[in-house]
Amino acid sequence: MKHIVPLAIKFIGWSVVLLSIFAIFNAPPLLVLFMAAGTAVVSYLIGDLFILPRFGNLAAAIADVPLAFLLIWLTSYALIEPTVNMAYASFYCALAIGAIEAFFHLFMENRVLDEERKEQAYRWYDEGRWATEFAEEYDQEKDDRT
Repeated sequence: MKHIVPLAIKFIGWSVVLLSIFAIFNAPPLLVLFMAAGTAVVSYLIGDLFILPRFGNLAAAIADVPLAFLLIWLTSYALIEPTVNMAYASFYCALAIGAIEAFFHLFMENRVLDEERKEQAYRWYDEGRWATEFAEEYDQEKDDRT
């Protein structure tokens, strides 16, 4: 039940982007909405429920751009028209969706993901794990004098 609101927000964001870009190519709005629903669900499962909890916001935002491009391009190729223009439209949609997803991930981390799943993402950032210890040089002359 807690995934209904994030899916609805994601669908609205993807629909706005896809409808505004694919309207230039006179794509049928119903097909674009169908495409937005399918790609948003797949992206939610892969990017938001798998990548985001394990690797964090930056990795998920970086992974969302090529994922969105591939999903949109394949579905536009299958549903609308197999032309090079659909690849350009998919690329621009992926860039816009990547910007939206960075903010969506903040919402997911604050409202949806469990605390233990959020901590998995930042496990390797533990304090001191990458720290280096410095010590004084061993001075042989100083030891000989004493």
